[in-house]
Amino acid sequence: MENMFQKNLKKLAEEYSQKYIASKTGFSQSSINNYLTKSSEPSIQFLIALKNAFGISVDDFLFSAYQIEKQASFDKYIGNFIVYYYNNDSYKGEIHSNLKNTLNCGVISVFKPNESSQDVMVYATFMKNRSFATKILKACNSASNAEQIMEIYNSMGSFYQGDISFNDQSIFFELKSIENNDQTYIILNNPPTKSNYIGGVGTVNSIARGREHNPCIQYIILSKRLLDIPDGELYEILNFSDYSVDLEDTIKEIIDLLKRLYVEKNEISLELTDNQKQAIIRNKLEYHFNEILEANAFRFAKITNKEDDDIYRLIKEGIDV
Repeated sequence: MENMFQKNLKKLAEEYSQKYIASKTGFSQSSINNYLTKSSEPSIQFLIALKNAFGISVDDFLFSAYQIEKQASFDKYIGNFIVYYYNNDSYKGEIHSNLKNTLNCGVISVFKPNESSQDVMVYATFMKNRSFATKILKACNSASNAEQIMEIYNSMGSFYQGDISFNDQSIFFELKSIENNDQTYIILNNPPTKSNYIGGVGTVNSIARGREHNPCIQYIILSKRLLDIPDGELYEILNFSDYSVDLEDTIKEIIDLLKRLYVEKNEISLELTDNQKQAIIRNKLEYHFNEILEANAFRFAKITNKEDDDIYRLIKEGIDV
């Protein structure tokens, strides 16, 4: 009978390396190598360890051409990212402070619990000012292992933990905070490249932190580098608004109305009082304002490829820390 065990173990070693199989099963690399070269036969204990570590069927692994299910690699997403987003304290995004405190920052860290692990951990903190978020980012970049990164977040007392997943088009962060009894969900474009992910723009669904804690969706930027851009410019960049309002006909109509009411001497202008004229103009302006607002009312937030490319170029020009 053809020995399928060595063939299947070779597939597994090509996919994960002998070192990784050894770390997952608790057997030495020399033992793995002996099994591959047929110098020794696998023990029952090793087969059980393989089953527990990789979820294989022992019968299939011994007697069939086993199809190794490739585990998703998170290596390209590992790193520490500064986060730029709007302060969502205000109701419906109303801002009355002339850009003061309207830009918030945070940090998201994606890291392995140890060097041999295929899994990753995600820690995050939000609602920080820009200078404090920069300090956290620098501290995380200086950390030499997972324990040091976790200590940085634990020292803040309130942080988020969660998972990262991805497909060919998108990256997903699902984060939870036990201290705040809170959750947030971030979706970003997944660039079609094997290079390490340095950031991009996406949307975040979270709970607003204002007077009322209501559901909130907004744009968000993740970047491994600091963006050397003033708060006001970043605030405008995050807006991503492209209003295509044609005011030419509206302005002409209002000017014609003002002429008829105040410049031309006609029956209507002579009979109306100033209060009545003001009421007519106010009604006309309200009509057109409402028409424009309705035409451009927010219905959904969508990231275009152009916007994602623009942000990617900004990030590439950013400052390494």
